[in-house]
Amino acid sequence: MAGRLRCLWFRVDLRLDDNPALQAACRGGSGNLLPIFVFDPKNFNVPTLAGARKSSARRAQFLLESVECLRKSLEKRGSGLAIGLGSAEDVMSKLCGDAQDIFLQESVCSEERTEEARVEKKLKGAKLQRVWGGTLYLPEECGQQPNNTPTLFTSFKNKAEGRGTIRQPIDAPQKLPELPQLPEDVANSLRYLPSLEELGYSKEEAEVARTFDRRGVLDFKGGEEAALARMQKWIWDDDKLQEYKEIRNGMLGEGFSSKFSPWLALGCMSPRRINKEVQRYESERVKNKSTYWLIFELEWRDFFVYMAKTQGDKIFYKGGVVGDKAPWKNPKGALQKWKDGKTGDPLVDANMRELAATGFMSNRGRQNVASYLIFNLEVDWRHGAAHFEEHLLDYDPCSNWGNWVAAAGLTGQRINKFNTKKQLNDYDPERRYVRHWLDESKNDAGSTDMDVDEEGSSSTGRRWAPKHASREEEEKGKGKGKGKGKGGKSKGKGHKGGQDHKIDDSEAHSSKRGRWKRAEGRGYENAVFGA
Repeated sequence: MAGRLRCLWFRVDLRLDDNPALQAACRGGSGNLLPIFVFDPKNFNVPTLAGARKSSARRAQFLLESVECLRKSLEKRGSGLAIGLGSAEDVMSKLCGDAQDIFLQESVCSEERTEEARVEKKLKGAKLQRVWGGTLYLPEECGQQPNNTPTLFTSFKNKAEGRGTIRQPIDAPQKLPELPQLPEDVANSLRYLPSLEELGYSKEEAEVARTFDRRGVLDFKGGEEAALARMQKWIWDDDKLQEYKEIRNGMLGEGFSSKFSPWLALGCMSPRRINKEVQRYESERVKNKSTYWLIFELEWRDFFVYMAKTQGDKIFYKGGVVGDKAPWKNPKGALQKWKDGKTGDPLVDANMRELAATGFMSNRGRQNVASYLIFNLEVDWRHGAAHFEEHLLDYDPCSNWGNWVAAAGLTGQRINKFNTKKQLNDYDPERRYVRHWLDESKNDAGSTDMDVDEEGSSSTGRRWAPKHASREEEEKGKGKGKGKGKGGKSKGKGHKGGQDHKIDDSEAHSSKRGRWKRAEGRGYENAVFGA
């Protein structure tokens, strides 16, 4: 490739709006700019940990749609997107071997940073220009040392809100630098987009991934255009923001939460843009606890980014941040029943089937299924995290693995074990959600009694739901749980990166894998997953 050029390496910042790496690349000097995206087969249909794969076909399809949308947006502004299939170092070497600068969003986790190092090593003449992006707070403006943040969310939040600054988003550029003159074989990459089959999936799985399951809460389409349309619809057209705090624990229907998380995970929308829209909503319509709560959930997302930045690979270790060495029982067959939604617990099974069919699960569901796997089945938490990594459309390493290691009680904070029977009565008292997902296949689901009291005994033939705890009471917590989690030092295979979990425990427990006390309060609840 003749001449010198700049490249922009897109990864999980698949948007033009408020994209700091894009802005830096446009300012980075005169001349041409070549935007690039790499599909590395090792990130798709390959095994990771305990029978999980790196990505399901459905999650890969959402990525393909997001990349295709990005390409169209770039083309409208006089640019384009070169796409390659292969390892990042090989593709980047082919597409921009003579580049002077390669701009990219700075990553946090070791897998991505290792990939960057391989590219940098192979492209000896190029300098990787890393630019921070994708969070509400910049590292130098988060109100604390970004490499030494607390493992307690409340401490992080108080410092961020008290001392930190959230910058205004930057509008997308109207015109971009021209593409360089490219040899024919490289120019073909501007038209290439791999299929699911090329990424390693069977024709049958690919067809299912391209089909919307009508039982799902929303037909998620990847890309910045769909992300901004969802933000317009949920905040403004449907006017859901003003009641978000009251409705966010729902599990059935598209309106109970924003559902922004899949687009946030791939960088199709900016958290700072959401923050500005909330500010506009507060100015033009109403400002209340619900409008604050959406930003509060984005602060949870930042918290896990900075936890990963502080703790490094500890969030992927069996023993977590605390290095616990207690063994896991891993009963034979328990993990697979959990994955298949055949545990016999209706709330757990319904949520797991929704995840498998759609790639989505509510925040409330995630808390419960994680607690059940860890505390009821006593299965290694990393096996759950790897399964979520495979299936969740909104997977990102910091939030996923950070939430799971916290749910297992391995960050040094209190443990919260959920009573799934009480949760079912509290949040699905009429059993609309569990019937929605279990009725068609209840014959092969094992024992899934739809009506249970909060201690788990059968109450067939009646509808009994205890009085709901007040929302304020729920957030503040009635008690303080304590406990040690599980552990060991071995690393997880899969990606390195968990979920959101909290509340009810019907009795105190003691076992080899840890101790915890009755807790009915707020724990690690990162509702950005279901926000």
